Amino acid sequence: MSLIESKLNNTRNLLQELGNSVSSLVNSSPDVFADSGIQSCLQDFLTVYQEAVQRLENPSFRIATLGTTSSGKSTIVNALIGRKIAPIEAGEMSGGVLTIKHSQEQRLMIAETEDAAWEAGEWTGLSDEDLYQRISTVMHSYHAARKKREYVAPQITAHVPLLPACDASLLGLPNGIGVELIDLPGLKSVQDRANLATIQKQVNKAFSLVALDYMQVDDEHRKRLLEELKKVVEYLQGRTDSMIFILNRVDNRGTDDLPLSERIDKLRKEIKEVLSLPELPDVLPFNARLLYYAQCAWGSGAFNEPSVMSQEIRLKLLKAMFQDCAGVIKLNTKENRDLKNWFRDIEDRVEDNEAIDDETMRQILHYSLEWSGGRELWDRFRVRVQESFAELVILPALLEVFDNYDALAQSLDILIQTRKINNQEQVKQERDNIAKIRQDFHKNIKICKKEFHGDIKAIIELLKIAPKDHIEAKKIANTKGFDDSFFRIFGAVNEVEGDLTTSLIVPVRDAFKNNQGAFELRDKLGEITLPSLAEDISKAYDNVSRRLSKFSPKSEYLVKRVRADDNHGTKEIEHDERYTLLLYHSMRKAISKRAEFLLQGKAQKIEQALQSLVEKPSNELVKKLKVCLSEEVFSSINIEQAAISNLRKKLAQNLPTLPEKFFELPEAIEKKRITEKEEVGKEEVNETRRKTEYENYRDGSCFSSTKTRPVTREYQEAVTRNIYEDIEYVELFLPSPDLMAKQWSSGIEKGKKRLWDILFEWISKRLDDVSSNFEESVDEITNLAERALQQQSSIIEGNFEQEKQFWRDFEVKKDHATAVCQNLEKDCRQS
Repeated sequence: MSLIESKLNNTRNLLQELGNSVSSLVNSSPDVFADSGIQSCLQDFLTVYQEAVQRLENPSFRIATLGTTSSGKSTIVNALIGRKIAPIEAGEMSGGVLTIKHSQEQRLMIAETEDAAWEAGEWTGLSDEDLYQRISTVMHSYHAARKKREYVAPQITAHVPLLPACDASLLGLPNGIGVELIDLPGLKSVQDRANLATIQKQVNKAFSLVALDYMQVDDEHRKRLLEELKKVVEYLQGRTDSMIFILNRVDNRGTDDLPLSERIDKLRKEIKEVLSLPELPDVLPFNARLLYYAQCAWGSGAFNEPSVMSQEIRLKLLKAMFQDCAGVIKLNTKENRDLKNWFRDIEDRVEDNEAIDDETMRQILHYSLEWSGGRELWDRFRVRVQESFAELVILPALLEVFDNYDALAQSLDILIQTRKINNQEQVKQERDNIAKIRQDFHKNIKICKKEFHGDIKAIIELLKIAPKDHIEAKKIANTKGFDDSFFRIFGAVNEVEGDLTTSLIVPVRDAFKNNQGAFELRDKLGEITLPSLAEDISKAYDNVSRRLSKFSPKSEYLVKRVRADDNHGTKEIEHDERYTLLLYHSMRKAISKRAEFLLQGKAQKIEQALQSLVEKPSNELVKKLKVCLSEEVFSSINIEQAAISNLRKKLAQNLPTLPEKFFELPEAIEKKRITEKEEVGKEEVNETRRKTEYENYRDGSCFSSTKTRPVTREYQEAVTRNIYEDIEYVELFLPSPDLMAKQWSSGIEKGKKRLWDILFEWISKRLDDVSSNFEESVDEITNLAERALQQQSSIIEGNFEQEKQFWRDFEVKKDHATAVCQNLEKDCRQS
């Protein structure tokens, strides 16, 4: 019996023993479980208990394949399952989640999604070729459709016989354990929050196989590869504690390349640093194409049983193997002439369409496993499966069982402790104590909530202003007893802000400045946002950039003006404004979508920080309860532990979710109407002119003399005069590319401040939830204690000794069930 089988059987046995122990308690004392509070705890426990039994009866081990761009991820999946199911594309055409489950009956399920542009439904009796074509068609339809608008990615499940399930020795799993492979899309195909969240749920429950491309590990490309790897693992929330890295395409090594061992050693150290791993990871050199051809030519059946693969498909795959993997075969047979001749003979037989028998195929597969790295991968898998099985399969099925049993056991302890009271005076004292506890607790919880709301608000207000005040915020947070959770969130938000600037704003700004083509911009944006948004932005950019040549620079703006009575000109200005507004609208949508995607990628980090934030007020509420119990009131009934267990059960069902939209962009587009006096023509008019002439005249009668005097005469002269009128103009001010970038950045900065407000509401709501749940738990437990004390008063007056013995026996049975639960938890938490 394998270690996994032994552990699984032991877990099942302990779980059954726990169920039997609880059933024994209920059957021996049905009156005890008739209490409404105890009955509620029992039903909650039985519900999660039955779910756990079902999950452990038919457990399934999941392997998720993640990968960087062009890493051959789907080829690896097909090689591991022994059949061609996952579509192999030259480009990045994967989309949605393809789950491949082991089943003897071949079946395909494509889930219904809103407005899907592909056929959904369920099909049975399909061949591998039919499955492959249907899955490929769905993925192509999805990628074509999402160029126009946002779609929920297809969720595809294929049920087929899988190699690691048919040959259990490969993974070392016992019979009866299902195997699932989850082929995840590349990160470039996941650019929206909803689809990313769906994938994260899948990956977090699975063992991760991460594919890297050998052609990207040279000095020129390795930095970019590691950055992409970090995003893939962080955003898809792959479990770094359950992960194997595959360096695929090592058959592309050149003779001048560094020795493979040196390159892998260097890569292991860098991956450890980039992903903050506690130890060096497994990085296996791999040739997926060779193993894919050879394994699929054998099929998914066990190695020691007859193959069911048809000769037609076998020969087709072997022809492709000899063509595509000739270099690998030559390299590995050059030192062995007999082996080289044997492979040449097989190749000739394949070319002549001669049947290749199973024994020969076994030998081909044997060598392919050795040369491809497949054998080492399966060996490494077995070791890691042994290490991870309990954590990935057993423990998740039992966590709610532990919480709900603890709540039930603590409630029963309330009754047990009450039944040990032997006089009416003590009963009265305990009832007074519980009333005082309830009163003091409700008063203290209000004070506590108000204090924490104020503390959190003060810290967030400091975080919203200049960076220099973050030090002050940190001081206040530390003084108030908070950890660095705020600053982990702050770091995540800052990373989002930086990404939005470099990945969206800068490319659009630079496209304007460099007169870049619209298709080039679309392709660049398509790597980081939805294809439909990349298309919208590039179209709007194309229209705006062609129109800006008719604008004149003025300060940070570009200005164009036309006469208000120029119908064509005013229509053009309307178009200029509309296309610019369309660009802003598309950028706003893209920034919001990208921000949501990035925050979803960091959801685990943010949610952990938020959980940590509410731990302090939660713990403080517990302290307040302890104050009520220990400093002001002494009680022999352990209200505290029962209330905390009850609270833990409630909180497990109430985790926070990410907020929705954050960013609004200002539109600094201004249109004005102005009136100016302007020359509109000329006119001919007669103007009266005056001119002075001189005339002679005689002065005196006897001795007269001739003198000169001025004489003014009027005359008419024709002149040309300018005509002026008030002319109305329409002016449009558009921001320059630099000002656009500033405005978009300003919108992000304002959105970031708004995000802090949203996070404050989020934290406050979470704190309110904790408080109200805690109040509810305290009320439930104190009500239970009061009912128990009322019953105890009657018991004391009646047959007290007989009841005392009953409760002694009951406590022994309850302690036995608790010991079983503790053993179960200890056993499944041990690796």
